[in-house]
Amino acid sequence: MRPFLATAFLCCAAFLQPATAQQSTPDPEVVAAFNGISAHAARIEPMLQQLKPNDWVAKGAPDTYVTQFNSAIEQIHAIQSDMSALAEHPEQMTASMQALFRVQSTHRTLLSLMDGLRRWQNPALAELIESVAAEDQGDLDRLEQYVLQLANEKDQQYAVVNSEAQRCRATLSRQPAVTPKTK
Repeated sequence: MRPFLATAFLCCAAFLQPATAQQSTPDPEVVAAFNGISAHAARIEPMLQQLKPNDWVAKGAPDTYVTQFNSAIEQIHAIQSDMSALAEHPEQMTASMQALFRVQSTHRTLLSLMDGLRRWQNPALAELIESVAAEDQGDLDRLEQYVLQLANEKDQQYAVVNSEAQRCRATLSRQPAVTPKTK
């Protein structure tokens, strides 16, 4: 049993050492994109606080606007939190994808909410919010590229892990079976 464990340990250790060396400092451009998206979200929030969707509903607007407003405020806070966490640990693929999807979803919610703002309260404020929201498009594009690059790297790492596991499995299967000694 010991030769089996020793070989398995050596195979795993040989593979894991290069993978650990790949962990490096985050790309400053990516961290800047995370910080930029967070800053844009922070700029939008005070503008959103000027919206009065309950007044719109009183005037005949659908109450969906109230739900969208509350969701937009929550998502703005979540975006800021997500981007702060990603700036610290950008290698987390799931968190990167979640943040990207959250930003995209929030943009869609804002578009619908801006339609209500234009109709029921203040068209100029809607234009202002949309223009500020659009300012993060470059950072959002960078986040999308980063998530794709991260996914590609993870796929390549998986392929190497799989290949190494197959190699170790083949090495182990060629070793003679160890029979326990009976007393």
